[in-house]
Amino acid sequence: MHLLVQRSSMEYRTSMIGFFIKKAFFDGWDNLYLLAALNGVFLLVLLLFVVLPAALGAPTWLIIVLVAIAIVGLSIWDAAVTDAMYSLADAKSVHFSDIKAALSRSLKLGLIMGGLNLMIVVAVAVALPFYLGQKAMWGVFAGGVLFWTMLLAMLILQYVPAIFARDGGTPRQAFRTALYLFADNPGFSIFLLVWRVLTFAISILTMLLAPGPAGTSLASAVAVRLRMKKYRYLKENPEANRRQIPWDDLLLEEKELVGKRTLKGMIFPWKD
Repeated sequence: MHLLVQRSSMEYRTSMIGFFIKKAFFDGWDNLYLLAALNGVFLLVLLLFVVLPAALGAPTWLIIVLVAIAIVGLSIWDAAVTDAMYSLADAKSVHFSDIKAALSRSLKLGLIMGGLNLMIVVAVAVALPFYLGQKAMWGVFAGGVLFWTMLLAMLILQYVPAIFARDGGTPRQAFRTALYLFADNPGFSIFLLVWRVLTFAISILTMLLAPGPAGTSLASAVAVRLRMKKYRYLKENPEANRRQIPWDDLLLEEKELVGKRTLKGMIFPWKD
């Protein structure tokens, strides 16, 4: 029994995690210009609503209002971009007309995500330093509770736009599915958040043009697409052991779509 669990764990790491990294990377590489164009909108909003007002010496209250507007606007754009990224993860082509349609379809979700992101920013930038700055024990306790609450929120919210892009439905249904996906896959959820943070950090080298915010959205889209194969399998095989998911078989079609590609072959295609 121990050997079966160990073998299943090894298959999970090599098949699921390894393929996720490969697919997220190559899906982004194959659509690098699209990612750069979508990220350009993120940068434009930041420039107009944050950088420019601060550079012109706008009053603090106005900068705060503009930052809030920027956060909501970027959340709406991120919901639309994730819709497009899910199409890429699904091996479909994306045109800017698709982005326009996704904007209207994702507007309500984007507004909700914008409100939640505003709360997270305020909690991290204002409330957390305030509590941790208190010398009393209650302040440290409150700061700790707030920190873990915000981390939990980010672990769940990273799935929401991609689930909405996949299933449609209502924002409430997307949030409910995201909560279930996190609760059933806490280890992978932490890995995904770390991957998204690393993706964004690497993007600083390219001024956030690639892979950038669109790259983090693509990572969530790929994650949701691959993870959902597990639940389709369990639905079709109700007697199956949840601890022994045959990832090699479930990912066979996806692996064929990506192909036998390597980093070496990407740089030196004639040697692959």
